[in-house]
Amino acid sequence: MKTPCEVSMWYVVPYIRSRVAQSIVNDLGLKQAFAARKLGVTDAAVSQYLSGKRAKSDLGEEWLESEIKNAARLIVETDDEEVITIEICRVCKMVQDSKLVDKLVEGACTRCP
Repeated sequence: MKTPCEVSMWYVVPYIRSRVAQSIVNDLGLKQAFAARKLGVTDAAVSQYLSGKRAKSDLGEEWLESEIKNAARLIVETDDEEVITIEICRVCKMVQDSKLVDKLVEGACTRCP
């Protein structure tokens, strides 16, 4: 059994970064290198996010995809790293609260809030 913090660190945050990177590149038409700089990851990580080699690609929830696209737009529009952190954390909390964590990883802890 993994604790909620472990699940977030290993599965939820990479999933969110992956979807935000995909939105920055595919929806907003910006370069992979730009997405990498904004998210604080390497160009190779963004390439792997886009190819589906890193992080689960889609949870199939329209409301979540809408939130991720909104987060991507806000991240692109700012140079404030705090806003980037706030957006990633906001979406992460939504995933945790919605119990979508179960779709990301089997055996996730459900005892903690």
